[in-house]
Amino acid sequence: MIYIIKVLILYYLSIKSTHGYEIQKFIQINHMDKWTKIQSGSIYYALNKLEKKGLIVLSEEVGSGAKARKVYSITDIGKVELKELVKEELGHQISEIGSDKFIVYPLLNILDKNEMVTELKAHILKLEDKKVYFKKWQKIKVNEKTLAVEKITFEMILSNLEFQIKWHNALIDNMEECITASQEIAKLISKFDFSNAQDIELDTGEDIEILKYQILNNPDTAPEKLEQLIKALKK
Repeated sequence: MIYIIKVLILYYLSIKSTHGYEIQKFIQINHMDKWTKIQSGSIYYALNKLEKKGLIVLSEEVGSGAKARKVYSITDIGKVELKELVKEELGHQISEIGSDKFIVYPLLNILDKNEMVTELKAHILKLEDKKVYFKKWQKIKVNEKTLAVEKITFEMILSNLEFQIKWHNALIDNMEECITASQEIAKLISKFDFSNAQDIELDTGEDIEILKYQILNNPDTAPEKLEQLIKALKK
């Protein structure tokens, strides 16, 4: 069950008993479905799971037929769980710093350059659209009465999007260099068993990790440094 759905449902039911449709509409009206991956089906799935765990209970059913609504209430166990979840979240990072995309550029030699550029530009446009979207809502929601934490939230979101855009543009600008570096990495991988590459001393006195870093980040000297590493690994 997605954390954010669980927390939102428990929080909502801690305020009042209600049905899944109301929670769904609350999320949509506040555009929270744009901020997260919450879908209407996942709300009802979560309600079912929370009920089975004893965190909420079915209070009553309102209406009949297709318009019937199941009204849920939070239990004492659910209230405790809600507090624990919120407390736990306070210790989490706001955004991931170990994104899989950060390790994609060493793999670029396996893809067509033009296709990559096209894909990246399309992704940048989506990021730009998100930036416009959140700037619009920043203007609507932020004023002199807005809490500082909410102001900073918008600033963080926009800053994050700006850096994502810069990162992808840099990847396009450095595409040739990244491809060259990734080709050198491919050569290295094809020639050696890296499980045996620990504690190797180089004749030049350079640290092996520094040498590998130079291969990855300086395409101009990569062939020379690669040969150095090859000789060291062959010993």
